[in-house]
Amino acid sequence: MAEAIQALYIRDAETRQIPKPHTVYKVEVHAAVRHWTVWKRYSDFVHLDQQLTQLYPGQMPPEHLPTKSYFPSTFGDGHKIEERRLGLETYMRGILSNRDDRWRQTQVWRQFLAIPSGRPVDVGFSSETWLDDYQSMTQTARETRSLINKRATHVARNEISAAHNCSLQAKKLLFTLTSRLTSLDHGLDALAHGQPGLTEGEWRRRQDLLSSLKEEKETLLQLVNTGRQESDLFHPTSPSPTSPISPTSSTPSMSSIQDKQSITAMQKQTLLQRPSTGSRAFGSALKQKLKETEATRSLDNQGIVQYQQQLMDDQDQQIEQFSAILSRQKQLGYAINHELDTQNQLLDELDRDVTRTETKLKFANKKLANIK
Repeated sequence: MAEAIQALYIRDAETRQIPKPHTVYKVEVHAAVRHWTVWKRYSDFVHLDQQLTQLYPGQMPPEHLPTKSYFPSTFGDGHKIEERRLGLETYMRGILSNRDDRWRQTQVWRQFLAIPSGRPVDVGFSSETWLDDYQSMTQTARETRSLINKRATHVARNEISAAHNCSLQAKKLLFTLTSRLTSLDHGLDALAHGQPGLTEGEWRRRQDLLSSLKEEKETLLQLVNTGRQESDLFHPTSPSPTSPISPTSSTPSMSSIQDKQSITAMQKQTLLQRPSTGSRAFGSALKQKLKETEATRSLDNQGIVQYQQQLMDDQDQQIEQFSAILSRQKQLGYAINHELDTQNQLLDELDRDVTRTETKLKFANKKLANIK
């Protein structure tokens, strides 16, 4: 079953020179627990609109695509590219937010957004869109490596929560990278056997690119799984390897019981006989005395990870809502600015009319004085 898409954004556009100069638009797809990016040309949006119209001839998509401009051309014109970007975002959001989900349930829509599903999807790549998706996945690999480097920095500073967040984000990106690499692999095979197919030299070049990206993905998987494990992040002090472990009973949290059972009887006796000094606690000793919150008191390691993930998802949703509010405020500011320009223009015209009327009155007063 395909993932449910919660939000779509087209916030950026860039010009590329291969295979020939063209403009691509960055489509950001936000699902429930992850997000990814696809790069699409204007012609890809036109093709999507045509396919949706053919599927439902009696029902047009809720929004219209921005019109194509020939004289002058949109290419190279930053203002026109921005207008088209806004129009494409409105078009995609119209389909996403419409009550009628017939367009969102089509295979055409899922392939356009590269939505992963439970079974392999035969994604129809063109030569250009395959390269665009490859560039997008290369950028995803760079972001993943950056997160792994940040995690190492946080671990060195003993910033456990920040390091754990970096690990979660890196694993999300790696999950997306793995699924998209499969689509790229299938797409390259389809391009090689399709009409018109790729030349042997171009096919080998792209195979080398894909192999390099797969090797990078495997390296990142090893890096993200090495170092301190999640249990070490939450419990920095591990039990002694010689400590005996008592037989476990069926309780909700096995890891916490094993931590308690790792203390030997002699250690328990020493701890009980040790007098209380009543001194102040500094550094790590103070951290050990801190109490857990009500939300995490009954959770084990896995539960804390899930709770942290839920908090991050809630924060992402709040950021998206705040971004939408800022976007509306920006549009409102543009409208107010346009209205102020119009009012200023009217005031200037009124001022010129008053000046002309004043001049005519002075001339009439002079004539009246001559008559008297």
